[in-house]
Amino acid sequence: MKFSKMLLLAGIALAAGSVPALAADWGGIKDMGGGVAVPVPAPAPVPTFDADSDWYVGLAIGANLSQSANIKDSDIDYLGNSTPGVWARDSSDIGASPVFGLNFGRYITPSLRAEIAIDYTPDAQISNNHRLGYEVNPSSYDFNTNSVVTNSYGVSRTDTVKLARTTGLFNLLYDIPTGTRFTPYIGGGVGFTWRSLRRSYTEDYSCIGTCSPAAAPSGPSPLSGSSSKQQLDFAAAVQAGVAYNITDQIIWDNGWQMLWEGGSIATSAPSASGENRIVYKDSVLQQFRSGIRIKFD
Repeated sequence: MKFSKMLLLAGIALAAGSVPALAADWGGIKDMGGGVAVPVPAPAPVPTFDADSDWYVGLAIGANLSQSANIKDSDIDYLGNSTPGVWARDSSDIGASPVFGLNFGRYITPSLRAEIAIDYTPDAQISNNHRLGYEVNPSSYDFNTNSVVTNSYGVSRTDTVKLARTTGLFNLLYDIPTGTRFTPYIGGGVGFTWRSLRRSYTEDYSCIGTCSPAAAPSGPSPLSGSSSKQQLDFAAAVQAGVAYNITDQIIWDNGWQMLWEGGSIATSAPSASGENRIVYKDSVLQQFRSGIRIKFD
């Protein structure tokens, strides 16, 4: 009996000694009622737009497919009277001319970009360059007969007028997201156009009827020379196109542009009848170009 009591007291003492160890293993009394801790996932990174890596430069080649312009050709005699000339072409007959382009831009947002675009169009001929023959009939007063004499001179003339232009535009363009490598875009821009008219001419005349020296065309025969005129005017444009992402950095760009040029530019040259003047104004050009844009840091 005494042995049983001693065994019971030893068990109680052993159990009492093990309570602190169990409490330590379970993180204390308060922890024994809690659940197992669940790891909290790290927050997902928020996508950011790195504008510093989205500058781009582009090169393009294309053509002025058509143009609508008011081209006025006038012959002005020595008294200041004006009659329609025959040298200038109609704008619909000028034909296509090449366009060479360079642009430099930056993405403001993933879909909106701003750029500076420079285009150059070499000489497009706006006059007939073949030799034309016509007749002038200046009048003179013959004091011997006290009468007015009508003279007849045959004139052959070659007159070539060429127009070149350089345009500089600040464009804003919006890329339409499609989720594919194809990205349509629309945009518009304003800037300037620097136009240059170059003219060269040669003219011969000879008497083909009654001719009085007093009524002969002024100036030497043949009459020849050249002239040029440069002018800066306002320009504006709208654009649309489709880009194809060859890689993340290289983009194939195919676009259309309608360019409007303000102001008028004119060139004058002497002629047997007095002066010939050609005025080019109110021009709207339809342009297509294809090129490569390269993004860089």
